[in-house]
Amino acid sequence: MDVADGVTMSMEGTILFVEDSEDDTQLLISELNRGGFAPAFERVDSAAKLLSALERQSWDVILSDDAMPGFSSLAALEVLKERGHDIPFIVVSGAIGEEAAVTVMKAGARDYVAKDDLTGLVPSVERELRDAEDRRARRDAENALTRSRQELENFFDHAPLGIHWEGPDGTILRANEAELNLLGYARDEYVGHNIAEFHADDGVSTDILKRLKRGETLDGYEARLRCKDGAIKHAAINANALWENGRLIHSRTFTRDITDRRQAQAALAYLAAIVESSEDAIIGKTLDGTILTWNSGAEEMYGYSADEVKGRSFSILVPSYRPYELPQIYEQIKRGERIERYETVRVRKDGRSIEISLTLSPIKNAAGVVIGVSAIERDITARKAEEAERLKLIHELTDALGKIKTLKGLLPICSSCKKIRDDKGYWQKVESFISEHTEVEFTHGICPECVRRVYPEYTLGQK
Repeated sequence: MDVADGVTMSMEGTILFVEDSEDDTQLLISELNRGGFAPAFERVDSAAKLLSALERQSWDVILSDDAMPGFSSLAALEVLKERGHDIPFIVVSGAIGEEAAVTVMKAGARDYVAKDDLTGLVPSVERELRDAEDRRARRDAENALTRSRQELENFFDHAPLGIHWEGPDGTILRANEAELNLLGYARDEYVGHNIAEFHADDGVSTDILKRLKRGETLDGYEARLRCKDGAIKHAAINANALWENGRLIHSRTFTRDITDRRQAQAALAYLAAIVESSEDAIIGKTLDGTILTWNSGAEEMYGYSADEVKGRSFSILVPSYRPYELPQIYEQIKRGERIERYETVRVRKDGRSIEISLTLSPIKNAAGVVIGVSAIERDITARKAEEAERLKLIHELTDALGKIKTLKGLLPICSSCKKIRDDKGYWQKVESFISEHTEVEFTHGICPECVRRVYPEYTLGQK
């Protein structure tokens, strides 16, 4: 590659000369230097050399002689055309007929300059450089616009979220794969149909269109959509409208499947209803014993409302003489252990002690780490009292029977109803059996404790 020596010019560039004469090339370089150009250049005189030069680098301008031994401007233009190059091509030649000049211009030359009058060379190069830059700018802009369209098309078609457009009358104009897959329809079963056909609830699609026509943007609008197989999908819809000259062109609707979330919410609500309606106390606590949840069963059992205990330590329910009970229990829970049917004592808001049976389970997060305690507690005060009463009665009966001399041996007695089986295999009440086998006679009355338990209405107001 040759460079003009000893010349410092304000404009630089690259020029490829298609010329068989070195002298003519230097003549053109001198003219360009006078016009303010200091180009880097190369001279070629055959198709092979032209191809090699085009492959090595890019060129701002090509200046070509019209006719050369074994090569020509028309042949050079054909090479450029085959390779798809858009390089300003100016023919600089000696005498050339008008017909030949028209031919070469039609073939793609941008201008023609006569070698015997080079005054038009610099203006021609400047003009073609400007035009080439304009063409490149337009081409770059068009390419950018094409890429943008392609990216938008790709985004629409392959977005992981359901997308569709619908016209002002609700007709589906376009839908992507995610939306079709969500509902299970083929494209021709969905596109071209009215969106109302796929809403499970009447009036929803109409309401959505009305909102969009008022200029609203929908964010998280929930709807139920009908799938091809008859299943119902819960969806959250985000949408706005494309407007042109005050006219709604189409909606831009994103559809997100929230079926799993809604089912989980329903399951949680159902579980919460079970917890809230349970007669047992169901309490949620942190690992340090802070109360987080408190159901109606807990309110009934302990006398505290949820607002009174949430955020407070569970120790308010533990008797002062059991200070080490909670720390020991929580250590087991932290290890992930479950405690079942543990019987202990708790203190109500009114200060009364109650006996309870509780089951404690660790609450774990998604990573399996124990973050809290779930407690199910049942008041067993009455049951424990009945058990004590039953044991007391058994002891009393045992003592009474021991004092009856006419009865000897083993007497089968029911541990629950206290009936005695006679020697014929029949079960009799205790008083009936003893009356038949002894001279004891029973009189019937009712003790004060049973009066209070069986006939509470008679004991109201009494201390």
